[in-house]
Amino acid sequence: MGILFAPARGKDTRNKIANLGNDLKEEWNNLTDKVAGKIDSIREGMDDIADKAVMKIEETQFDT
Repeated sequence: MGILFAPARGKDTRNKIANLGNDLKEEWNNLTDKVAGKIDSIREGMDDIADKAVMKIEETQFDT
């Protein structure tokens, strides 16, 4: 709100608002990239666990 009421030229104020919007967009993109990376990491971990479980089941079937 301070930007909107600051005694600056309209052009300068619009530039500040545009820059703020660009900064927020960049931060949002960084955050979503991090979240996507974490999800991929979790998915890979779950795939490994599932593979190990399948191997254990197969081992026990052949042991009987």
